[in-house]
Amino acid sequence: MAKKQTEKTNEENQIEQDFESLQKQLAESQKQVEEMKSHYLRALADYKNLENRTRIEREQMRDTIKKQIIEQFFPVLDNLDQAEVFTTDPGLQMISKSFRQTLKDLGVEEVELVDTEYDPHAAEVVEVVDGEQDNIIVEVLQKAYTLNGTVIRPGRVKVSKVKS
Repeated sequence: MAKKQTEKTNEENQIEQDFESLQKQLAESQKQVEEMKSHYLRALADYKNLENRTRIEREQMRDTIKKQIIEQFFPVLDNLDQAEVFTTDPGLQMISKSFRQTLKDLGVEEVELVDTEYDPHAAEVVEVVDGEQDNIIVEVLQKAYTLNGTVIRPGRVKVSKVKS
């Protein structure tokens, strides 16, 4: 009987040791799973940040290229304005209207400057002339344009100054 109890005790000890060993392995496995989950979540967050950064860079590059291309058309637009001063050709007016509409569809807007207060972000002063009020634009020598609300070409203007 004592032998049976000793065997039982040895078996119980072995079972307890095996149980403790399995518990340690389980705890270690759970720790590894948590570490892997943490690495996965960090990698996923890094990937999402990369996607966002890439999207923003692509949009900025697209906007920069669009701006550079549109800026190449300003001399043509200036020439159309000058031609319209000297002729009333309906073909020229049709082309000018179509060209302006295309630019408008791309987000380009002409800035109305005459009779407004001088804004150094929208125009540069070429000449100061005598006038009734200070800092009022009296004449536009070169039109100003915006692209989606941002000035891409400042105007060249004459600004009034009250005589002292």
